[in-house]
Amino acid sequence: MANNAHFMPNRPWLERAHANRFVHPRGTPLIGLFGHLPCISRRFAAACAVALAAAFVLAAQHAGAAADAPSSDDVQRRLDQLTTTGADAPVQFAAPEVLLRFYQHRDFALAWDDARAQTFLEILRNADSQGLSPADYLVGELPTLPALSSLNGNARIDADAELTEAFLRYAYHNRFGKVDPRALDPSWNYARSVSANPYAALERVIAAPDLAAQLDAEVGHGAMYDALRQILARYRSYAAAGGWKTVPAGATLKPGVTDARVGAVRTRLAAEGFAAPATHDANTFDEGLAAAVREFQTHHGLGADGAIGAKTLAEMNVPASALVDQLRINLERLRWVLVERTPRFIAVNIAGFRVYYLDDDRVQWTARAIIGKPYRATPIFRADMTYLVINPDWTVPPTILRNDSLPALRRDRSYLDKQRMDVVDRNGRIVDPSTIDWPHVTPKNFPYMLRQRPGPTNSLGRIKFMFPNEHFVFLHDTPSRDLFNRDERAFSSGCIRVEHPFELANLLLKDDPKWTTETLQQAVDSERTQTVSLQRPLPVLILYLTAVAFDGGRDYTFLRDLYDRDAAVLRALNAGFTYVAPAGL
Repeated sequence: MANNAHFMPNRPWLERAHANRFVHPRGTPLIGLFGHLPCISRRFAAACAVALAAAFVLAAQHAGAAADAPSSDDVQRRLDQLTTTGADAPVQFAAPEVLLRFYQHRDFALAWDDARAQTFLEILRNADSQGLSPADYLVGELPTLPALSSLNGNARIDADAELTEAFLRYAYHNRFGKVDPRALDPSWNYARSVSANPYAALERVIAAPDLAAQLDAEVGHGAMYDALRQILARYRSYAAAGGWKTVPAGATLKPGVTDARVGAVRTRLAAEGFAAPATHDANTFDEGLAAAVREFQTHHGLGADGAIGAKTLAEMNVPASALVDQLRINLERLRWVLVERTPRFIAVNIAGFRVYYLDDDRVQWTARAIIGKPYRATPIFRADMTYLVINPDWTVPPTILRNDSLPALRRDRSYLDKQRMDVVDRNGRIVDPSTIDWPHVTPKNFPYMLRQRPGPTNSLGRIKFMFPNEHFVFLHDTPSRDLFNRDERAFSSGCIRVEHPFELANLLLKDDPKWTTETLQQAVDSERTQTVSLQRPLPVLILYLTAVAFDGGRDYTFLRDLYDRDAAVLRALNAGFTYVAPAGL
């Protein structure tokens, strides 16, 4: 009997059965029943009776297990208790009301079985592949759960609720990110709201044969996110292998130089996948090494000149673990914003000084951009582009009027003529500047605006792209073309200057039969201000990404943290789990 204890735990029942001589349902003792058959020995009859008794025991066990499976009423009562008082809850529920509504949506049916639970645990263990922390999803506690099929009653319900809590946390971070961006930027305006029926979406994920793929389909971060994950996996492997040693400081290293530090550079670059085997002397800076340095510089947002100066050396000495953190930070930023994207949109990456036009989730066009100086930072926001203006005039924004134009006018009365500007009142009427007491003008007592006339020297160039917003920020042409040749291009007062604006205009108007490359040029040559409405609004996403990747990870770049924002995101990303309810949930 001791050997059978693992499948016959209900031993008191078995002992009573022996005491009752395994009574047949009709009241005849089973041994006695077989004893009435003269052709069967009593020993054989006793063996048969024991076998039948064991069958009854197993049947009773299965019947007992089925009877102990929690009903929907049991589940509802237990969850009401757990989410109301939480006194003996298996874990601390981040959002008890969400957990309860999840089960309400499924009529209080349990959500997990053994196979699905194990699949989900494996997904959670790999959460760091998305730059997230498995500890946020109870990974340290869930593996200690016994098999769900071995549990009954409240223990079964509690285990199911614990798995669901981990699932809701993981889905929440996938959809909205771990960090609430509004805590870092009060002017944040990207949507942070759930879909019309979020619980139906969660149900689809739970029920799908491939839980991870279904969650990705529901959230849909897209190709940019997936490419950056590929780079994260690569740099985690570099960090796990020990990273790389620091290259010693010294004079700039250039092709042709022989220096003991050159060998250290070769080793350092090879550790990051930029191999440059020496042709003769490992300490001689040959063309193969110069090519590897240029590749490194390209992937690290530096001017690709093949020489190792102060900036390149500093970037080489960034630890692999710090680059892993940089990738985690930017995966988080993409989780904040990419749910806003549509198949066709414009993205501006401030940290990369670049503007992109994407269609069908692919980059169709890109150009260099000039963005706001650190003390006049371009804000992060989204808006819909609705129209273009050809040959625009330019009304000086309040910040530039206060900080630049009025001080210049007090110093130099010819400023207006030099800049081809007019003074206009609130109704757009031109005011004679000689009637204004300029020495005593201040931003508070100046009732007018300054407007620059259209033309080749207009600060907005020959075209601007309008997506109305509270920041008065837009994309535009510029007469200052030489600034696009700089590696770092933070020269504006907040608006975004585009290197090849008419290429973008042609893309935006390609479906409008009234506009071709020729008719657009004719409109520019006329020097007449003309507003052109887009046939449908186009989302514009202003982003701040210090690491980007495209083309499945083959094209990637680390970028300088121009506005010093990475550290705050990393601190929040490394903090414990917190829940901030999104709109609509």
